[in-house]
Amino acid sequence: MRVKIIGAGSIGNHLAHAARRAGWDVAVVDQDPQALTRMKSDVYPNRYGGWDDKIRLFTTAEEPHGGFDLICIGTPPDVRMRIAVQALREKPKILQLEKPLCAPSLDGLETFLSEYRRQDQTVAVVGYDHAVAPSVRELLHLLDEKTIGEVQTLDVEFREKWDGIFAAHPWLSGPKDCYLGFWQRGGGASGEHSHALHLWRLLALRAGLGDWVNVSTVMSMEQGDGTDYDSLSTFVFSTTSGRVGRVIQDVLTSPPRKWARLQGKKGFIEWICNGRPEGDLLQWSASGGAVTEKVFPKKRPDDFYEEMMHIDDLLHGRVTPAKSPICLDSGIAVMEVLALVHRRRNQGAEIHYAHLRDGS
Repeated sequence: MRVKIIGAGSIGNHLAHAARRAGWDVAVVDQDPQALTRMKSDVYPNRYGGWDDKIRLFTTAEEPHGGFDLICIGTPPDVRMRIAVQALREKPKILQLEKPLCAPSLDGLETFLSEYRRQDQTVAVVGYDHAVAPSVRELLHLLDEKTIGEVQTLDVEFREKWDGIFAAHPWLSGPKDCYLGFWQRGGGASGEHSHALHLWRLLALRAGLGDWVNVSTVMSMEQGDGTDYDSLSTFVFSTTSGRVGRVIQDVLTSPPRKWARLQGKKGFIEWICNGRPEGDLLQWSASGGAVTEKVFPKKRPDDFYEEMMHIDDLLHGRVTPAKSPICLDSGIAVMEVLALVHRRRNQGAEIHYAHLRDGS
């Protein structure tokens, strides 16, 4: 398996380590030679215990083209679509696009989708890795089994102060130094923690609540030191079945809270990312019975390894692209909402899927 990863930042390091853990051949490309040097001498060895000499590093001028089974694009969101079009022309079997898929302006998305829909060699996925975690797979199984009966409410929160992000990027002094400090580039709470939006929609569809059709949002905007981003974003959705649910994302909360709860007529299910020191926690109760708890041991690198294993399943036909929790359409759906709410910030709006509708 030959893998090319574009971007030697924090995500690029995680993806490279996960791919090497799977035993795959890895090349990493970055336009900045300093980023490649930092990856080799600092970030990768400090995270994973040593540098892996089998990882090949290239500047953009030296970038190899063609013959890759998997291309991963771990660049900032606002340049990802342009690079994705170029990567698509190399005809990889899988094209992995980090989250959020693009900037809320949706610039470049239509061009990428036009090219993507004219070919059939490549399957694109979006890097919402929590959606393929073992704990979430078990949650989806409980929903399939109707363990808690008809689901009535759904709430998801991804609330995490972004100090941890900057600790993992010590070359950045803060949000002003990268896309994270600018909602227009795909940063802020709405973009960085859009795992919550993605997970909410995945669970709503699986629980039979239907898709989101209306959204009301309130965002707390921060402008200072040259930045412009939302520090907290709340979303209230109504679905095609008439159910209502809620998403909260922020870059303020410490310790973090990454949590989902489904209330059914017969009981409840709660998912808590890192809910125990050893890993994710899933707990549920049905028909008034005792609460069952199940812990899924993991460390942060395991999230990316599970994503690589899901990609391997796609490559070998064990999962069909349409049934993948991280399918391209799921990433587009999140961006449709983010584009809408930033245009009509702090208002209610009806959701229209122009991009999904054109390709469905």
